[in-house]
Amino acid sequence: MELKPDLIRDILLYAESLDYNENPINDPIFKSEILSKYSPEQIAYATNVLSAPDANLLNGYVKAHGYVVGISSLTFTGHQYLDDIRDDGVWKETKNKIGLLASVSLPIIQEVAKSITLKKLGL
Repeated sequence: MELKPDLIRDILLYAESLDYNENPINDPIFKSEILSKYSPEQIAYATNVLSAPDANLLNGYVKAHGYVVGISSLTFTGHQYLDDIRDDGVWKETKNKIGLLASVSLPIIQEVAKSITLKKLGL
């Protein structure tokens, strides 16, 4: 299954919007305003990848072959990644640049967003 950059950003934005100690499972996640445009399978897959130790962007879990999905919070690394891609203008420009390639890794997306931000700041 493809890991879509917009879905990653939306899951991170959703996780950030949660109140402290709020731990939604399934429907509140799937039917949330920001994630309702994605299928439960897409959300489960992305949540599983983003919460894996090597990604370390999200505190969440997927159990029972994707039938139970929970999200609790962002990790520190997740906050940093989201801060780099949060601004809608920076995100739009980042997507335009990475769209020139067939695929791009998350670290490259983050570097492109940082580069755009630094340019906007005149640095």
